[in-house]
Amino acid sequence: MGMQLNYKLRPSRSLALLFFLLCVLSLASIWMLPLPVAVRLALTLTVLYWTGYYLLLDANLSRERSCVAFRLQSQDEIVLVLRSGTHLSGCVSADSLVTPFLVILNVALKEQHKTRSLLIMADTMGAESFRRLRVALKWGDKADQGAT
Repeated sequence: MGMQLNYKLRPSRSLALLFFLLCVLSLASIWMLPLPVAVRLALTLTVLYWTGYYLLLDANLSRERSCVAFRLQSQDEIVLVLRSGTHLSGCVSADSLVTPFLVILNVALKEQHKTRSLLIMADTMGAESFRRLRVALKWGDKADQGAT
């Protein structure tokens, strides 16, 4: 990519709905298993905790560690901007997924030697920004070369 591409993220109702549906399906599955009630209760609390955590982190973007913006600097270099103001640099992993409705952006963070995944639905940013992101991730420099 010849230029930097900046993206601002906003809370996603469709991602929240997806998390809610996955939670309900998980809880229904747990309660259909032939397990002792105490085990089912423990699994239920675990599912509810993780659902709440990821609703706040990824769907509502209200946690300090929530990514509220990012900047693509080249084909695979990225800087994540967290709600706390922290900037994390990393590389976009080859196993990231780009579809017309969802982008799963897997990022290998440089300083922390960890990975971070961003779940980006179409309502997380404007339609044109979502299209630009998908084109940049799928085609990179090829899109710029085709335009000249």
